[in-house]
Amino acid sequence: MSHWSSAVAHAHAPALNGAPQIAPTPRLFLFDIDGTILRGGTVVHRDAFAFAFRTVYDLPLTLDAVVAAGQTDTWLLVEPLRRSGVADADIWAGMPLAFTVMADYVEEHIADMREHVLPGVAEVLARLREMGFLLGLLTGNLSRIACAKLQQAGLDQYFSTGGFGEESMNRPDLVPVALAHAAQTFGMPLGAGHALLIGDTPLDVEAGRAHGVLTCGVATGRFSADALRVAGAHLVLETLADYERAVEALVRVGR
Repeated sequence: MSHWSSAVAHAHAPALNGAPQIAPTPRLFLFDIDGTILRGGTVVHRDAFAFAFRTVYDLPLTLDAVVAAGQTDTWLLVEPLRRSGVADADIWAGMPLAFTVMADYVEEHIADMREHVLPGVAEVLARLREMGFLLGLLTGNLSRIACAKLQQAGLDQYFSTGGFGEESMNRPDLVPVALAHAAQTFGMPLGAGHALLIGDTPLDVEAGRAHGVLTCGVATGRFSADALRVAGAHLVLETLADYERAVEALVRVGR
């Protein structure tokens, strides 16, 4: 999988190796990354923000006082700067360089990223692909950072499209973006009724529900299964470790 970019990679996504024929009724599974399929690589990612705050905005800021779970990288860049009194015009003027600096930092320190694949995830992805379902991402990570994490974890072969953190400050906005990118990548109409969003935070659930997309909450992040139910997830799984049951449950949601 080559680097995604918001404007280009979705139109020229690499083919999935050995991908089977698409299921007769297309269904798109949109996965979050951190806390849903991977765990443990947030330190390098957070350090990338601190590096961008210093080098682009000349401010000694960090994300230490910010609740990051479920937020987009755009939001996480903007919020500390606003709290420090930086004008929006200055924030947005520096944003393209800040995103480049962040992605470069993660790629340069990727060997220090102690990311590991959560139990059952690789098997779930492989089985869904074997069954002919479509796979994509809906993540607050910048596309290059998402790519680096998945390459390091050995899961990049499963994904060629998605919605990413540079495409909106607000996570719900990424849902129609991801659907449009997936429709272009796979060459078929894909609307809200074709998709299931899988994430580990109430913000993931709320994003899907805001656009009429079915949602699955996985309690492998910082939020409990009860919190994900309260947020309104159509399906809640404690984990994907029992991957056969997880796949069965995912495929049956809304059917």
